[in-house]
Amino acid sequence: MRSRFFGEAFLLLVAAVVLAGATNAFAGAERKLKWVGSYDAPPDRPSAPKPAAAPSTAGAAGAPGSTKTFAPHPDKAWLEIGGEDAAALHAQTAPFLDARRTNVYVQGHIAGARPFSVWESDVDDKVKAFFQEGRDQSQPVVVYCSGGDCEDSHTLAQKLYFVGFDNVLVYKDGFPDWQKRNLPITTGSTP
Repeated sequence: MRSRFFGEAFLLLVAAVVLAGATNAFAGAERKLKWVGSYDAPPDRPSAPKPAAAPSTAGAAGAPGSTKTFAPHPDKAWLEIGGEDAAALHAQTAPFLDARRTNVYVQGHIAGARPFSVWESDVDDKVKAFFQEGRDQSQPVVVYCSGGDCEDSHTLAQKLYFVGFDNVLVYKDGFPDWQKRNLPITTGSTP
């Protein structure tokens, strides 16, 4: 009885692998799963930058003579960036969107950032209005929240991605890191 069970389980496993491989073979490029070790970008698309756990300061954004750019990443809703990259993008006047609650935003936010709280009922209207401004959707947009375990910036990034923005960058350490770096902060309700 036991050997029959293992035999049937093995046959089901083999059938599942064969069907998965066949399905993957006929899938379009945007839906095709990568096999282990094959992570190159398709030939018709430049590869997106890979987020680094600890970026080096050599050639990083914000460093003198920096040539770091942030290419669109249409296959991902967001990429995470650190404080140096966020500061460099702020200096380049990239739009910054604050995903925290408006009452927290009013107490202090990155200078020039716009309030886009994902917890308030008008967030979808704000995302739609941001889209309707006619911005180049391939240009960097930085979103942030309170850093650490805060996922509000990721939620906002997903909303922006759904309307077509393909270069959303999540400032992973968020507003607390900005404060520690003594970078420009504004209080009040207007950016």
